[in-house]
Amino acid sequence: MLSILIVDDENPARDELTYLLSLENEVEIVGEADSGAAAIGLAAQLKPNVIFMDVQMRGMSGLETAAVLRTIIPDTLLVFATAYDEYAVQAFDVGAVDYLLKPFESGRVHMTVERLKSYHSDEWGAAIQRVDAALHKAKVVVQKLPLEKNGKIIMVHYNDLIYVYTQKGMVTVVTIYGEYGYVGTLTELEDRLMHTALVRVHKSYIVNLDKVKEVVPWFKGTYWLKVEGDIEIPVSKSKVKEIKGILGLK
Repeated sequence: MLSILIVDDENPARDELTYLLSLENEVEIVGEADSGAAAIGLAAQLKPNVIFMDVQMRGMSGLETAAVLRTIIPDTLLVFATAYDEYAVQAFDVGAVDYLLKPFESGRVHMTVERLKSYHSDEWGAAIQRVDAALHKAKVVVQKLPLEKNGKIIMVHYNDLIYVYTQKGMVTVVTIYGEYGYVGTLTELEDRLMHTALVRVHKSYIVNLDKVKEVVPWFKGTYWLKVEGDIEIPVSKSKVKEIKGILGLK
């Protein structure tokens, strides 16, 4: 059974695709979203195994949305929809992951559904890798982090993050707006934030070095970083040289 989320900012397009998919066997449409932000929230909640998503949407584009979704629901396949044939072929080259051209044709939708239903687990994994390759080819970089609070997914820009800490397996992100949860490990988040000002300074902390107000020398050559809110965060001894270099300390 394919559980499908449909994402398109145009209601007629969503209605048409919903209708065509409803004609297929072993297909369940679990939800619809009219924007990238709405898609992220619904996907985290519903965890569909396939998302049909428009590329050209207002606000977050389909590619930007897909880049975020890959971190939230990594086992979900993405089928892109676009009105431009040449653009689809050049931008995605996604092979078996597939894309649909607008206006939708029942035969083409049926072909896509049958292909998805025929995938074995190893083929599904290979298709997911092709999605990642397509996104990498398109050089999509999203400077916002999906965070959770009260059952909602909030997109917060990297510049608004102050620090991150992990405690008892839970990752908490402190921002200028308050505290939020992050679905994932601190190491996964460190990888995502590579080449930004958010740096791992301790086994339990990531700090936005742009938010550091004061560097406090401590015992035996170690340091604490004082960030906004006058919170002091320890720097691991193994990280001291790296952090001093980034901050320009002698």
